[in-house]
Amino acid sequence: MSIHQIVAIATLVAAVILFISEAIPLWMTALAIPVVLAATGTLESADQALAGFGNPAVLALAAIFVLGQGMQESGVASLMAQGLQRVGGRSETVLILSIMVSVAFLSAFMSNAATVAVFLPAVAVLARRAELHPSRLMMPLSFAAIVGGTTTIIGTTPNLILAEGLRVRGEVIAMADFAKIGVPVTMACIAYMTFVGRRWLPLRTGGERRRQVPDELAQAYGLPSKLHRMRLGEDSTCARKSLREADLDDEYGLKVVLVSRPRGTRMRTVHPTPDLVLEVGDELFLEGADEDAWRFSEECWVQYGMAKVGSMDEILEQGVSLAEVTIPPRSEAIGETLRSLKFRNEFSLSVLAIWRRDEIRDSGLADVPLELGDALLVSGAGRDIRRLGRDGRFIALFEGAQEQDVRRAPLAIGLLLLALIPPLLGLLPLAVTALGAAVLMRATRCVSMAGIRECMDFRILFLIAGTIPLGMALEQHEVASDAAQGLLTIEPLLGATGVIAALFIVSAVLSTTSNNGAAAVILAPVALEVAAGSGLDVRTTVLAVAFGTSCAFMLPFAHQCNLMVMGSGGYRTSDFAKAGIGMSIVMAATTVFFLQLL
Repeated sequence: MSIHQIVAIATLVAAVILFISEAIPLWMTALAIPVVLAATGTLESADQALAGFGNPAVLALAAIFVLGQGMQESGVASLMAQGLQRVGGRSETVLILSIMVSVAFLSAFMSNAATVAVFLPAVAVLARRAELHPSRLMMPLSFAAIVGGTTTIIGTTPNLILAEGLRVRGEVIAMADFAKIGVPVTMACIAYMTFVGRRWLPLRTGGERRRQVPDELAQAYGLPSKLHRMRLGEDSTCARKSLREADLDDEYGLKVVLVSRPRGTRMRTVHPTPDLVLEVGDELFLEGADEDAWRFSEECWVQYGMAKVGSMDEILEQGVSLAEVTIPPRSEAIGETLRSLKFRNEFSLSVLAIWRRDEIRDSGLADVPLELGDALLVSGAGRDIRRLGRDGRFIALFEGAQEQDVRRAPLAIGLLLLALIPPLLGLLPLAVTALGAAVLMRATRCVSMAGIRECMDFRILFLIAGTIPLGMALEQHEVASDAAQGLLTIEPLLGATGVIAALFIVSAVLSTTSNNGAAAVILAPVALEVAAGSGLDVRTTVLAVAFGTSCAFMLPFAHQCNLMVMGSGGYRTSDFAKAGIGMSIVMAATTVFFLQLL
């Protein structure tokens, strides 16, 4: 074994360990890979080590982020969700089927996570109307988004990476190839969940959490009953102090939800940022216990007034957003407290409560160590909530309504087709058409600049760009060839079916423990070598990897979509294992069967 093979294998092992442990962020691990490979001479030149940053797949992925955001801002996604809501119905079977079909279709052209975010409020309403527990509908929503993304090149990151990787090698894997496998796989998975898998969906009687829209969040956390209205007079000791200086949370356990400030004959809403200086005449809407509110009123000479019925609705109508965020696996926030994270100073948001294991904690939150799966109820401006949602330490379960212009929906759909049809006909590469369509999306105002900034996930782009050179090194130094030979030892025993199944399983395991995009990059050269050594069509082995990396049903942290519905469905890890194992078997069996027909 040569020194360069040793370095390539050591880099792969170290990267996988860091991906699993997330001792450092995934994208930082990925960016270190080309540095190591170039410094050790494992790749011949710096140009090779940095080739990922100019890779067509990375450029296409960036453009697809914009296209998906344009579909969202132009109202295409919301129109579908509203249509589903209007159809409604009370039959659980019909609801699961209609939800999964609608979500799977949309996720073929949009980010899986964005699709779930759009449909979450609609599904919560459907569950309430049908008098069903949300736990019966939320997991099918997530699973449909995951499997629906497999049907097109742009539906999920691994598909795009593998298709572009083959194209630069002179091989062609068309959009129709993904559809030939993806459509029957999606149909089989939807049928399984609708008629069989739903038997393993939990029925939560006390722990389900039916809140997706702000007023439901407020009711679920009991905010209306803990709301107090205060007015600062001339003698108030809080007047002329900033909220940071007043420190009502630490001193009195009270969270400022809204500040209403007199301006002439009207009251003006002011968001309670840490640097906001309180003035005489300000009205404060505070959340907390009655005794803490009375103590604050007496000690700080503040006029106390009971919040009237409907005050919560009044607050929400004045531009205050409520949202739920959760702590994902391996987040840097785990074990930290809101105080140590300087949460309020960094995000200008108030944490009103923490939902942990079906219990609500609403006092002493600043010093509570955060745990995996905690749900935080936050309040503040919509822009600050969206900024929090982009922070890698938290996942936003609901970010409030987004401005949309449905008049541009037909135009957005047309531009999406402009990006897809030329590559489908073999006229132009997807990277070129997607970039062109993305530029036109902005030129025609189907997407805003703020939307582009929000949707452009550089962490994913860096992750893919950094791992591409590792795939090159594994291929150049025949590490991929050796791994392929190991897989080919299965062929005499189980034939081509066994080889395809082995590729699928290895891809699913590596994707679950690291990242589906990184898994696709690492296993792409292995798939090529397996095809060369077995006589299988290269499309067959590459598609086995593509679909394996999307098999993410058995664990909540295997896919972001699962995490997004975990809280709203009141799920436990064991719930995903029970319902997900059948989905995984159905997807694997259907994929292997149809791949043999290519």
